[in-house]
Amino acid sequence: MTKTLIYSVVTNNYDSIKPVKKYEGFDFWLFTDQDNLKVDGWETKVLAAGDNPIKQQRLLKINSVENTPGYDVTIYMDGNMELIQNPKLFLDKYYKGGILTCQHPKRSSLKEEGKEILRKKKDMPENIEKTLEFAQKQGYKDDGGLFETMVLVRDKSQDVKNLEEKWSEILTTYSHRDQLSLPIASFVSGVKINTLPRPELFKYIKRNRGHNISLKFRKKESGGFWKWLGLGK
Repeated sequence: MTKTLIYSVVTNNYDSIKPVKKYEGFDFWLFTDQDNLKVDGWETKVLAAGDNPIKQQRLLKINSVENTPGYDVTIYMDGNMELIQNPKLFLDKYYKGGILTCQHPKRSSLKEEGKEILRKKKDMPENIEKTLEFAQKQGYKDDGGLFETMVLVRDKSQDVKNLEEKWSEILTTYSHRDQLSLPIASFVSGVKINTLPRPELFKYIKRNRGHNISLKFRKKESGGFWKWLGLGK
């Protein structure tokens, strides 16, 4: 029987991953730079510690085609997500091929996401600025919606490969916030993102409390860009 892979990536002790039950037809991989991390139900895949553990985690998250050989379909889950039902029920009901994730329940534009990233000090202001400037230069109108990427279901189709290549390229060059770069990658690659509402996802996979590390970055004085975001004085 063909198996589906469920995988997660935890670097720099960012999340406390939960044990998982065995489900027929599914394997579970945990990529981590902690060589002593063992969690029931997960097969540990030890990584060499990277110079930038944040981007290391994001790039493993994004590049499912490259990093999960032997599986036709994968489900990526953030380290703070936990299965609460048989994932086959979820796939049978919602997955029709390509890439599937959640539509963001609170925000719908890069501009809104940029404000939230800055409010929570999740990245450097200049990284957000450069990412949004890149999107504008590509002709992106900031009308493609926003996605909540805590869970990603993907196959190994050419569309998914094309999307992942562009997504990882943007994230490598600009902000490490993958929710900020996914709409841009979708626009540039021409690959549609299939979505479901968060309440439906949470019937099968729940989110536990926040991450272990809160990223704090310095403030930058307001200028034209910050006024455009609505954050300038």
